[in-house]
Parts: sequence; structure tokens; C-alpha cells
Amino acid sequence: MKALGIYREIQNSPNRESDDALVLKAVMGQLSILKTKTTLITPEEFDRVDASGYDLIVPMCETYPRLMRLKKIEIETGVVMVNPSDSVLGCYRTRMLESFAATPNLSYPPTEVRRTKAEANRRPPAFEAGGGYWIKRGDVHNTCTFDVVFARDWREAETIRREFESREISDMAVQRHIDGDLIKFYGVGPGQWFTWFYHDPSTARRLPFEIEDLAAQAELAAKAVSVEVFGGDAIVTPEGGIFVIDINSWPSFARVRAEAAVQISRRLRLRLRQTAERKK
Repeated sequence: MKALGIYREIQNSPNRESDDALVLKAVMGQLSILKTKTTLITPEEFDRVDASGYDLIVPMCETYPRLMRLKKIEIETGVVMVNPSDSVLGCYRTRMLESFAATPNLSYPPTEVRRTKAEANRRPPAFEAGGGYWIKRGDVHNTCTFDVVFARDWREAETIRREFESREISDMAVQRHIDGDLIKFYGVGPGQWFTWFYHDPSTARRLPFEIEDLAAQAELAAKAVSVEVFGGDAIVTPEGGIFVIDINSWPSFARVRAEAAVQISRRLRLRLRQTAERKK
């Protein structure tokens, strides 16, 4: 069995360049122990090489042209890809929110997706947001600290909108701020492995909640966009409610890298075995 891993673009790893690379190295290291010949390349190298002839491709890259090339390879060769291009694209924020809206029982904050043009934002959203808004770029997840910005009111939101428009960001998500503890979660499957931790343990109120409820919401979000290796963010409210606010493909797994590498490589080998069985 042969596996190709593709690193993430540096611009899509804000403050996480080394963490993103290290988790992919760790996963490929585990795969090499599990009777798999592995190759690791940069996104730029992927642009120049023949990527056919592999049984498995593990892409962390996220730019649209590369995802389209990966999709073409997947269609033409039937190679196992985790996560596949359509799933990575499904994590682009506007697409993600559409998938969330179509997923029964998935809880996420009231959100509107808008164009960044002034005429589309003369009025605030229909939902109440006494605690403020989060204004988020609508395509990829944040590539810098200015891609997700808190606004106390609609006047501040308008300032952020103008800044987005000046950066040629065409769409934005306007989301109600939810009071509570911010949690980061990681998973594989969904359903094989799940873990979580507080985004900032020093400020967390440690509001009580059921871990199975958090895992269920995370898995619903992962299934909504069809990712097998995923991470995301959620809010636990004072009432014990859980709201998913983001899901993404191939996070850094920085705090749990060693365990994640074992679980991810196990998943990848399972996918290879399943594919081999279908071909018999």
C-alpha cells in the first residue's frame, strides 16, 4: 500500500504552521509502521508531480485549484482520500452553514450569510443579538486574526464589513454571540474517537454539560460536511446547552497529537481495507 500526504499551505495555517505539519508527519509515521509506504510533499510540490499510483491520499491543502485537482484524481483513479475535496470545500463557512441548516437536531447559533456590499447590510439581522455579533469571512476559515471579529452592535459590525470589503472578501457570516464556555473538540470517524478541551482553561467557568451531548453535536456537524478527520468549536451555555460554531477538516491536534496520530492512522488503514474488500 502506498500513501501520499500533502502539507497545508502556510497561509492557511495561521500561527499553526509547525503544528499542522507535525500531525501529518506523525500520522504518516504511524502508517509506515502499519505496512504502508508513505510520501510527504508540500502543496507546491504537489502542483508539479504526478500524484497517480497511490492507494491513499491524505491532503491538508485547502486552496481551490489544488482541491479541484485532487477531485479530478479521485474521480479518475478511485483513490481513497481523507478528507476528500468536496468535504474540505464543505468546511468553507458559507457551505458549512448551508449544511448545518439542513441537518436535523444540530444546534448552532442564529446566523445570516450576507454579501459584504453596503446595500446588503443596511439593516441588522432578523434575530436578536443583545450580546453582540461575530462577523466571519464567508469562504475559508480564518487565515488571520481579522477574519473573525466581535462586534458589540450593528454600528461596529458595519466597520468590520467595510474592512472585509476592502480586502475583497465577498461574503460574510453574521452570527449571534452565545454566552458560555468556548470548547475545542477533535474527532475521527465520526464515532471512532472524540476528545475536547477548553479554549482557555484560565477563563473557563466550567459550566456543567453532558459529554455525550457534545460528542453527538460534533458528530452531527462532521457528518453534515462529510469529514472523517475533523475538529471544531462549540459553546456550552450556563443552561447546559451546546452550540457548534465551527467544523473543519484536518485540524492541528496539537494538544493530543500522539493519540490523534494513532487514531487517524487506524481510520486510514480501515478505509484502505474496506476499499480492498470492495474490489475483490
